Amino acid sequence: MLKVLKGFFFLTFAVKIVFADFNRLSYDRYNEGVLNSFGISGSFLAKLQEKNITNPNRLHTKWDFFLEQFDNGYEFIPVLRSIMVEAGIPQEFLFLAMAESGFSVRAYSPKKAAGIWQIMPKTAKSLGLKINEYIDERRDPIKSTQAAARYLRYLYKQTGEWYLAAMAYNYGIGNLRKAIQKAGSSDIETLVNEEKKYLPKETREYIRMILEMSLAFNNYEKLQDSDKKYLLNRGAADSIVGVQVKSGTMLEYIAQQLDMSLVELKKYNRQFRYNFLPPGGGDYTVYIPYEKLSYFKQAYVPDENPNRVFVLHKIKKGDTLIGLSRKYKVSIQEIKLANQMEKIFLKVNQKIIIPVIREEYKKLANKGI
Repeated sequence: MLKVLKGFFFLTFAVKIVFADFNRLSYDRYNEGVLNSFGISGSFLAKLQEKNITNPNRLHTKWDFFLEQFDNGYEFIPVLRSIMVEAGIPQEFLFLAMAESGFSVRAYSPKKAAGIWQIMPKTAKSLGLKINEYIDERRDPIKSTQAAARYLRYLYKQTGEWYLAAMAYNYGIGNLRKAIQKAGSSDIETLVNEEKKYLPKETREYIRMILEMSLAFNNYEKLQDSDKKYLLNRGAADSIVGVQVKSGTMLEYIAQQLDMSLVELKKYNRQFRYNFLPPGGGDYTVYIPYEKLSYFKQAYVPDENPNRVFVLHKIKKGDTLIGLSRKYKVSIQEIKLANQMEKIFLKVNQKIIIPVIREEYKKLANKGI
């Protein structure tokens, strides 16, 4: 999926990613179970230990960073885990998402991959995810995870092993097949051989990273020694839920109805490019904290402004915010909200969204504006 894995983002994240102290991890049935879930023999743990950096201070720093990253994904981890379990995917693939993005729906790479699963535009469309002027479902935590699960299932069927599916996710199924053919084996120890280099360094480190994170979090003793015991139960309860809201509704209005800030609501809904739901009719799924669900059902009142339409205005020379406000009969603040900006600096050919009352829009259309 991510042929050459998003260069800068991956390298930056890989430098900071947390590996556990593998010299303290014993070869036990729990660690063997983690490796077996990927289709890997438990004996491969020794190979991971060989790659570990033994400096105690660096290990401590990495462990802390690992916990921080996992903790930062608390809104999305439960839904990711439940979707993977439902799809029959090892829950350890949770750490593939962590390796890709650090659980950030806002993650974006120079290669144009986006979202928690860092999905490329072409792959997204093949998986049925919408990407248009108003919405990018690669940033939808649930739809993107469902799409990633379908893709991982496909890769598993093509390769026969989960560790190969993870490699293919990073390197591409075609490239992986060529590497296996060159190596004459699909065995993980052969494929990640440092001297033969059948796979690029990026992919070799990628699969090790996922395995190491999975084993690290299996180290219950170390977790219990820290102040992060609650992470052991992370994923046991729902944290977000989707509700249906009319197209064209301002996110600010939804947030006010739920007694939330716009910033907080947008944290769960980065799939929407602007501060409103796409126009055109129908309903859209908006994610809210699970604890707000009963409040939504009881107190939410739909926006009673069905006449609002959104105009995509291309800035021309001489355009000003004041001029656009007068032309479209809308306040400057509404224009700023619709475009997610506290300040708008207009540039020629820049596109901005103008929320317009339908009657005003008809008048402008009749004038040929």
